[in-house]
Amino acid sequence: MRIFLLCLLVVAAVAAHAGWVAPGAKTEPPEVSWPGRIPAADSRGIDVLRYELTIDLVALPPQTPWIEGTAVVRVRYLDPAPDVLRLDLVDDLTVSEVRRGLSSTPFIQTGDSLTVNVPLASPGNRETFTITYAGSPPRHGPLYAGLLLRQRDNAGPPTVGNVSQPYSSHGWFPCKDHPGDKATLAMTVTAADTLTVSATGRLLGTDDLPGGRRTWRWDSEFPVATYLVGLLVSEYETWSEDCVGFPLVFHAFSEHVDAARVTYAPTCDMMKWLEDLAGPFPFIGEKYAQAEFAWGGAMENQTVTAFGQASLTLPERSAHLVTVHELAHHWFGNSLTPRDWRDIWLNEGFARYVELLWREHTEGAEAYRDYLHLLNRDDLFVGDGLLGDPDPVLPNSMVYDKGAWVVHMLRLHVGDAAFFRFLHDYATDHDLTYQHTDRQAMTDAASIAAGEDLAPFFAPWLDTEAVPELGLRWRPLAADDRRILVEVVQHQESPFFPLTVPVRVHAGLEVVDLKLRMDDRIAGIEVATTAPVDSVLLDPDDLVLNRTALTPAPRILAAQPRPNPSVGATHLSFWLAGADRVSADVYDMGGRLVYRADLGALPATGEGAPHVWTWQGNGRDDRRAPAGVYWLVLYTSDDRTVRKATLVR
Repeated sequence: MRIFLLCLLVVAAVAAHAGWVAPGAKTEPPEVSWPGRIPAADSRGIDVLRYELTIDLVALPPQTPWIEGTAVVRVRYLDPAPDVLRLDLVDDLTVSEVRRGLSSTPFIQTGDSLTVNVPLASPGNRETFTITYAGSPPRHGPLYAGLLLRQRDNAGPPTVGNVSQPYSSHGWFPCKDHPGDKATLAMTVTAADTLTVSATGRLLGTDDLPGGRRTWRWDSEFPVATYLVGLLVSEYETWSEDCVGFPLVFHAFSEHVDAARVTYAPTCDMMKWLEDLAGPFPFIGEKYAQAEFAWGGAMENQTVTAFGQASLTLPERSAHLVTVHELAHHWFGNSLTPRDWRDIWLNEGFARYVELLWREHTEGAEAYRDYLHLLNRDDLFVGDGLLGDPDPVLPNSMVYDKGAWVVHMLRLHVGDAAFFRFLHDYATDHDLTYQHTDRQAMTDAASIAAGEDLAPFFAPWLDTEAVPELGLRWRPLAADDRRILVEVVQHQESPFFPLTVPVRVHAGLEVVDLKLRMDDRIAGIEVATTAPVDSVLLDPDDLVLNRTALTPAPRILAAQPRPNPSVGATHLSFWLAGADRVSADVYDMGGRLVYRADLGALPATGEGAPHVWTWQGNGRDDRRAPAGVYWLVLYTSDDRTVRKATLVR
């Protein structure tokens, strides 16, 4: 997924997620919060095998949006079998009937849950449930999206598109809305015959109906996670291209066709290049479509990427990075889907790194380095939480940018041969493709390709916010300075980072480039030159995510809140590198601003006692905030730090 600030209704955190807001910058989020709860991550005692969705777009803007739907959900009971079948569906969509097999059955719809008693369920048995529902899909989820039914430019024809990541599919159809359960899919969509419908899978056919309406029938034999089910509808200009026997289909609004042709143009070249990199396109036999819709970013819906208007109007060089990012997700995310959202960096970090590889492929090593440096931040991601278990899941720029840096650091550590062998073998692993991946599976694949256990390499990057603090020292081993000992040292107390660090030695006109592998806190190597050594440079091209004596420390650092969880007041200790003005925000799990405080101008703390800010667990109206998870954000003039706190009542 790529999200852009040009979308007027995207919250401030979403803009930061796209990389368009400088670190530390603040903008006011809209006064909205998403309905309901985060869907349960447990198995619920069922494995969903197939969804068959029938959706009638009864009314589209400028009318009040209204859909009528039927969802056939086929499940297999696990051991132990549940007493209650529980699916996710927002209560904005009213269920009128649930059928268990052929018989109507009682149900309860409350909040974001749809439950049906299944007293005779047995492990291994399969059953079919048919749910009939109707309503106006709400703006939903931490990205305030879901199924978006809009007009083009507030005046043109209607457009429908969806952004269901991470858990907004139940904002428009009943499902088990969690990435750990994938199912095959059929989708039948009825709309005005002036509209084109593009959806996940392959087109089986269309049927013209009385009254100027048409039904489109789509089917996918490949399992799909609920957040990757795609539906794009509008009056489109459509064209197609054969890419080595595989159909590419392109949809764009008539007013953006020229820009879309530029953005979509390299898709076939990207497809061939990615197949060399990561194996055959996973969804052969269906198609790959790209369709415009009215939003600010792009979303990698399986076999039908949604391109927001902002994506198509970017400069050509940037637009092509969006194109390759979303295509790369079909290997990293759509075929290899994270078992749980804690591993979302395996989606976004790998797709972001493919952007780097495409820049390297088309423009060379210098362009790769320039883009890598653009993804860095002065705070080196310190204070952003854990990459291996990010909070929040989205919006969160860290899973993209730090994720890409970790993949880059792996390449630097194991070398190109092992790294590219890993990418290909990981993406084509028969135990993972069309199923699920996680940290352990990725680590195992990398370890096999490199011939070493890489768990210690990944651990500090994923489980801590730390970065290595590197120092360099060298001394002559001969009187004429033509043989020297070069040592790289890790100064941070913990953790230790297994690293490979570039070093450059200048001796007269001779330049010697070395790579020092750090299996301990001090790594040394003897270097012989043909002339006296003039200088030794540590990481001369800035290829290592590290802090040196020349790297400024973060302006602000915070400890974990105490107590946590709390029944009221939560205390946050923090340190300032220099005198600065500090403010504090508290956001709920939906991205809504709950509380704001100006802490005023504060002195530097150095290594002395920290400053302490206390949040009393109240909102801006001074009423007690409800129980839940909150993010406490401290800002200086040009930096920030984030910590998670839980209130219990």
